[in-house]
Amino acid sequence: MGNTGLLNIPTADMRETGTFMGGANYLPDGMTPFKFNTGNYFVNITFLSILELSYRCTLLKTTRYDGKRGYFQQDRSMTARVRPLKEGKYHPSIVIGTNDPFKDMGTNYFATVYGVLTKSFSIVKGDRLALTAGYYFPLNKHSVQDGPFGGISYSPARCREISFMAEYDSDGFNVGSAVRLWKHLSVHVFTREFNCIAGGIRYECTLIH
Repeated sequence: MGNTGLLNIPTADMRETGTFMGGANYLPDGMTPFKFNTGNYFVNITFLSILELSYRCTLLKTTRYDGKRGYFQQDRSMTARVRPLKEGKYHPSIVIGTNDPFKDMGTNYFATVYGVLTKSFSIVKGDRLALTAGYYFPLNKHSVQDGPFGGISYSPARCREISFMAEYDSDGFNVGSAVRLWKHLSVHVFTREFNCIAGGIRYECTLIH
């Protein structure tokens, strides 16, 4: 979705103030409601470490006026996230967000409001284990995001640039991993219930220090 999160769910983590992200994902049939292999690209920016905005476009396979079928259209959507509570020693962080909150603009497959909690722990010094739980409230009957979601991620102490993740995204289970390369570039790969493989690449930098 182009947001701060695990594989296909948001978390209540928030990036540093002024962080910009841009990237693209491969989304096979089974990962989206469109019934064909596709992909998306996105831009994302975090303001004041409490507000995150993202805009994404998903490629749509349609039939052109001359009968040729291809990826001639795009499904445009956006996300806004607010963090009212930052994680503390004894309490989780809380984020309230919305995906594609516009009415009467197509089917709006991702139109939801959600709340999510994330709490991190340490098993051995330097590692990070994070638990996430949340709930999607769909804004229309077409939304594919509906009900509870949650996941777990783990980054070992010896290599915090690698994360291993498992999640339930309200529609299915995903398992995968992500790695950060050269400080700014990240790559992730995961499987949807071992039926298909999805993945993506992201560039991240801090515009304002």
